[in-house]
Amino acid sequence: MRSVVRTAPLWLTLAALTACTGSSPDPVASPSQQSGEAPPPSASPSGPSVEEFEQALRARLRVPALPSFTLPTDLLSSPRDEDVRTQLGLQPGLYDGIAVVGARCEPDGEARSADSGTPLTGAEAAGTFKDGERTVTVAGDGTGVYDAPGLHIAVLADGTGVYDDGATRLSVRPGGGGTFANGNRRYNVDPGGTGSYEDDELRFWVGPSGSGGFDDGTTRVSRNEQGIVSKRGDDARAAVVEALIAEGLPRFPPVPRIVRVAPSGPTCGTIVRLDASVLFGFDDVALAPEARELLVRVADLLKHLEEPAVVAGHTDGVGAEDYNQELSRRRASSVRDELVRLGVPPGSLEAQGLGEGQPLRPEALPDGTDDPAARQLNRRVELVLREG
Repeated sequence: MRSVVRTAPLWLTLAALTACTGSSPDPVASPSQQSGEAPPPSASPSGPSVEEFEQALRARLRVPALPSFTLPTDLLSSPRDEDVRTQLGLQPGLYDGIAVVGARCEPDGEARSADSGTPLTGAEAAGTFKDGERTVTVAGDGTGVYDAPGLHIAVLADGTGVYDDGATRLSVRPGGGGTFANGNRRYNVDPGGTGSYEDDELRFWVGPSGSGGFDDGTTRVSRNEQGIVSKRGDDARAAVVEALIAEGLPRFPPVPRIVRVAPSGPTCGTIVRLDASVLFGFDDVALAPEARELLVRVADLLKHLEEPAVVAGHTDGVGAEDYNQELSRRRASSVRDELVRLGVPPGSLEAQGLGEGQPLRPEALPDGTDDPAARQLNRRVELVLREG
C-alpha cells in the first residue's frame, strides 16, 4: 500500500487563518505545550496596560492548535525511522510540534521528506492501515478516521471534524461553529459568531443582536439586545470588551483534508521535522520557551546517534524571497546553536537556510484561495540525517 500522510496541522489556531512569515502572528502552541490556556503577556510593574489586556483576551479566545497525524506506512517503515521515532518518545502517527518522516533522494542527490511526494486523488488516495493498536482509514475525497488507544480523530466532509483524546475534546461544525473542552477551558461557537468562552478566571459571551458580556472579577460588562450597556471597572478595558462583542467570537477554521502521496526516489535517511510556529514567535529568530523541551529531546537523540546532521530552515511563500531566505538561515542557526549548547558536537551540525524554495504543499487551494494549513506546514526546521 502506498503511504498515507497527513500533511498539515489538523486543528489550527485562529491566527493560522492569516499567519505567514512576514505579516501576521504565528499560531500559539498546542495544548501539550501549554499550561491549558494562552498565557497573558508580561505585566508592567503597575499592572497590564489596556493593550496587554486586549492581547491577553484575544489570545484566550484563539482556538488552540491540536496535533495532526501521519500514517506510518511505508513512508515511516524503515527500521532507522522507527528507531528515531522511538528515541524521541513520539506517539506513532502524530505531529505535535515534532515528527519523524523518511528522507527520499531526488535525482540530483538532494534529500527531501517522503511526504513531499506527488499527491494522489480519487480511488488511488483511499486506503486502510492497521497495526494491532491503530486503525486508519482514508477515503478518496480526503476524509478519514484515526483510531488508537485513547485517541479518536475524524476528518469529515465540509471542513468538519472531531478530536478526542480523553482530556481534550473538539468538534468542528459546518460554517465555523464548534466546541472545545480541555480542563477548565470551554468554548462554544455558532457559525454566526455567537457563543461563549470560559475558564477559571473569566467568562466572555456573545449573544444575538450585538448582545454579550464579560466578567473577570475586576471588569464586568453586559450589553443587551437594545444596546444598553452596564459595566464595572476600568472604562478603557470595558471599551475593549465592547469592541470584541461587536466582532463576535472567532470561528473555528475548517479541518484540512488528508493528503495521500506517492513517494518518489530511494530512501536515503531520516528527517526530524520541527514546527516553526512552536520554535519561534512571529517574525523572530529567538527560540520560544516551549521550544526548549523539544530541542532537549533532539539533542539527546543526536548525541546517541553520533552522526552529522543538516539543520535546514524553511519558510512559507509570503513576503520577499530574500527576506525569507535570511529568516530561514537565522532560524536554522538558532536551532543549531541551541543543540550545541545542549552538548551536540558543533562539528556535526551544519545550518542551512532554504527559504521558501522547498514547500511541502502548494499554498493556494484549487479555487485559488489561500491555504493557511499549507502555509503553517511549510514553516518548519528540519534535521536531515543522511544514511551512510
